[in-house]
Amino acid sequence: MLETLASADGITWLSICVKALVYASTLLAAGAALAVLFLKQIPEAEQRPLRKTAGVMAIAAAVLSLLRLPIRASFLMGGTWAGAMEPMMMNMVIQSPLGFAIVLRLIGLALVCTIMIPTRSGQIAAAFGTLLVAASFAMRGHALEEPRLALGLLITAHILGLAFWIGAFIPLHRLSAQYVPKTAGALAEEFGRKALWVVAGLMFAGLVTLAILTAGRLTLSGHAYNQFFAVKLALFSGVLGLAAWNKLRLTPALLQGAPEAGAQMCFSLKLEAVLLVIILLATASLTTVSAP
Repeated sequence: MLETLASADGITWLSICVKALVYASTLLAAGAALAVLFLKQIPEAEQRPLRKTAGVMAIAAAVLSLLRLPIRASFLMGGTWAGAMEPMMMNMVIQSPLGFAIVLRLIGLALVCTIMIPTRSGQIAAAFGTLLVAASFAMRGHALEEPRLALGLLITAHILGLAFWIGAFIPLHRLSAQYVPKTAGALAEEFGRKALWVVAGLMFAGLVTLAILTAGRLTLSGHAYNQFFAVKLALFSGVLGLAAWNKLRLTPALLQGAPEAGAQMCFSLKLEAVLLVIILLATASLTTVSAP
């Protein structure tokens, strides 16, 4: 795995970094919208900055997604910037599955921005936008293998679940930092209750996708893809451990108004965020330099 990364050229590293930023900004945009839509314990005062976050991250995700096109063209030209200036190569990338996925994502991100409009129609449009954003990740790469429909649905569900999880971090961290114990505790309790289903869905989608892509033969040696995926699983286990700590220990402490509960929740959420960032970097590396 390390040998694979060490041998990567500058264009490959740029592709990995931009792809990771696309993942992060897209998940934050969709996640913030999903948090507004499905977490009823978020106070109105916290919904406003959350809606703004969704809009800002949607714009950032759109710009970064478009940046992937010239980078991909350069990659296909052997890692030289000439590809980004070559009309034929750029046209080829735009007409590829990557181009279609980006178009679908841009439409979804534009709809996600309607979450900033506090109306029923804005919420419906934003919900549909998050679905399109998640589906855009199933339009290329491993999702194009057979069984294509099953992989597409699994990846879409996986992205939606992860986005909801990440989106909930924002208001929960803000309320914990402000130390509004009962409000933060009520939100943490609601999120923990709904996250049980999200975690189950994430694990099911991830394991079934892994089983399909590797034909049930995942080992820790002999292939960079397997090693990357093992790292992801180890990191995600850490995220699950922190999530369990939040639900079983810190949420009750917040509800009881324990003095240190807010600071402890903030610290735990920051650790989860760090692990998720590393997971996104590992995923970007996995999908750039390796394959099942």
